[in-house]
Amino acid sequence: MKRALNILVLIVSTIAGDFALGFPEMIRHGYPNCITCHVSPNGGGLITPYGRALSQEVLSTWTTENESAFLWSTVELPDWINAGGDFRAVQTRLDTPSYRSGKWVIMQADAEMAISNGEFTVLATIGKSHDSDPPKFIDHFMSRRHYVIYHPQEEIYLRAGRFQKAFGINLPDHIVSTKQGLGWNYGSETYNLEASWIDADKDLFLTGVFGRPDNSDLDREKGVATRAGFNVGENHKAGMSYFYGDKSTASRHVFGPYALLGFRKDLFLLAEVDFQNNRPDGETPTWGWANYGRFDYEVVQGLHVFLAQDLIKSDFRDSLSLSQSFGGGIQFFPRPHFEFLGSYQKQRNLRVSADYNDFFWAMMHFYL
Repeated sequence: MKRALNILVLIVSTIAGDFALGFPEMIRHGYPNCITCHVSPNGGGLITPYGRALSQEVLSTWTTENESAFLWSTVELPDWINAGGDFRAVQTRLDTPSYRSGKWVIMQADAEMAISNGEFTVLATIGKSHDSDPPKFIDHFMSRRHYVIYHPQEEIYLRAGRFQKAFGINLPDHIVSTKQGLGWNYGSETYNLEASWIDADKDLFLTGVFGRPDNSDLDREKGVATRAGFNVGENHKAGMSYFYGDKSTASRHVFGPYALLGFRKDLFLLAEVDFQNNRPDGETPTWGWANYGRFDYEVVQGLHVFLAQDLIKSDFRDSLSLSQSFGGGIQFFPRPHFEFLGSYQKQRNLRVSADYNDFFWAMMHFYL
């Protein structure tokens, strides 16, 4: 039983990451750049008034006039303030040949605000920490993201602060191999300096990664990341990413292609493949890879069925370094501010067992 709880806690902790509202599949509607709907140049997090209107128009099944507005337009904010928030909770169930276990988890409860003045925007979040027993009351709260954006020209954005670097597809689901498997899941935000060029046909991000100078005990990687994406027609996008990171015990190179393919407005594919060259100090370097794919069909507006798979093999020479999962699910956006998702997966980790386990999870997301 203890083993079951340990495995379930591990799975839930990877799910309970920094989920930020972000939908790269909007490429199917002709929106290849995240900045169209989000304050962040790389997407995720606080959405703009245009993004709110778009979520009402193309994401939700039912809606009424101005329903997507902040607090349903009951509070009118001045133009220089943008505010929002996210609440997410999940119910999980793990079935193995020898035991069953389940858990209810509140994953996220964050408020987010941005203040703009001319070419500058300051953004910060505040939310509840996942620490089980913090030593002080104030430690119950944390800021996952906080940064300053300087936007001197239409295509140019400069950003400094704490956030996730631009790499691959900016998925809100951090349990997939290209995020969690590569160490970029919950709590992996670092302090960065980012420059980006974003126009109608392409985008380029260059990020200097400075780790966590506020908490050296975390030993976060320092290095550099770059990502370039190019539009192919109105509904397809492809790109490459590269990251070099160094910390006290190892360094590594991670690189690979990604693609956002909107075949029709109701059908899309997200795919990413990343290769990793890991160089532990005093040990032989290893090569591995991770990949993720999601094939999605929108039955009616707001109701999606999907198939997904992800895999990571951290060392090509070690057959036991393989972890993989595949399955499907349903995602439903009944009205603006609400999202529901149910998923069933077959999972296995060869270091634990060659058997596949059944993993179920149901998620409820409310955003302001």
